Amino acid sequence: MKKKHLFALCSFVALSACGGGSVTKKVLVIGRGGITATESDITMKDGSGYADKTVEVMGDKAVAYNVTSPAGKTAINVPAENGFYILNLRKDTIVGSQQNLGTDLGGRTVSQEELKVKIDSLIKLTTGSNVSGAAHNYMILPNQLVKVSSNTEAKVFGPFTKIPGTLEADKDGKAPEVYKFYTNTEMRELIANLKKQTI
Repeated sequence: MKKKHLFALCSFVALSACGGGSVTKKVLVIGRGGITATESDITMKDGSGYADKTVEVMGDKAVAYNVTSPAGKTAINVPAENGFYILNLRKDTIVGSQQNLGTDLGGRTVSQEELKVKIDSLIKLTTGSNVSGAAHNYMILPNQLVKVSSNTEAKVFGPFTKIPGTLEADKDGKAPEVYKFYTNTEMRELIANLKKQTI
């Protein structure tokens, strides 16, 4: 009799573990200090330095998180729509875009004209004037949640984090979908350094 109950209990636990299915949403929580997350709560403790944490969500329903940070408490709702999201818990606005590997400014010689176009584009990004989901450019205000991709396997790099020199291909053998984000302060410093390279 005990064996039957034990088998039934094990079967129930196995089904419960499998019932969630695969990851349908990821949320990169960007902040400072320390970040912890549970199924319904995200907490950011006060502190210095950059911090981020990726939260994985199973299932096709909207999910609500109670967010506690030094700025106070708020509720963040992650929509039912699958994809990769960013939640900005910093006081600074975060900006970024999809990166076209092999065509950025790194690792090759660029003309002065290309450099000036790039600087102009980055300046517009810091003011939100060229931001659109269709163009894969994003401006994320403090305490705002934004979807950056429908692909949960996208490679998303937050502020103060460099894109590695080599990245693995996706599961289909194609170049990975890559996004890079900066704080507005960090982006202004980047623009200032690029301006020094112009004639």
